[in-house]
Amino acid sequence: MAQLAVVTGAAGGLGAAFAGRLAELGATVVRADARYAAETDTELHLDVTDPASWERLRRLVRERFGALDLLVNNAGISARSGLLDTADEDFSRILAVNAFGAWRGIKTFADDLAETRGAVVNIGSIYGVTTPPSGEGTVPSSVAYQMSKAAVHQLTKVAAVELAPRGIRVNALLPGVFHTPLLEDLPPAALRARVSGAPMDRPGGTAELADALDFLAGPRASFVTGVLLPVDGGYLAAS
Repeated sequence: MAQLAVVTGAAGGLGAAFAGRLAELGATVVRADARYAAETDTELHLDVTDPASWERLRRLVRERFGALDLLVNNAGISARSGLLDTADEDFSRILAVNAFGAWRGIKTFADDLAETRGAVVNIGSIYGVTTPPSGEGTVPSSVAYQMSKAAVHQLTKVAAVELAPRGIRVNALLPGVFHTPLLEDLPPAALRARVSGAPMDRPGGTAELADALDFLAGPRASFVTGVLLPVDGGYLAAS
């Protein structure tokens, strides 16, 4: 398991679960999030859309702890608006956070990860592959969110190929329906429509996704790179 990890979007939701699991396994975990105002050694403010913010994070991590072993690109946002109703500013912001942020993180820490022969785990989504349910009682899908996650998936493959000679593995988790802040505003009928899309017919637990992260980040996956791993209760298989 990684000795030093950075998890973005770590102030809540899946990011907090990822950071907690890595810490339980003995890693030093730097939690990076735009919501952190007061900072500590291991909780740092990060605007993933700002290259200078990434460079500051790298400098502080390097100075305090050394070269990075694991980068978890988890920070993400969405919007509840349909294709024709999405505002330009929302579209740009979602792609900037979800897609540009992941690319910038890899670019910023590539030299450190090469030094440790480390790993990157990007957080994609099943909705970068398929579309959410539609119809009565559901809510509009977010075209920007779906496009951004599809971009993260392709980024994962490109980075895996280009960085393999430097000893860096790059994989992605594709979560299905989990109880996270991104789903808290869904009406019960809309949430039920999404849950029922998976043959296992239940939301995932954050610990189950953290188990998958543990695998991709650790030595048991030493020959695994460029993989998009759905953790979705069979959602994609049934879609």
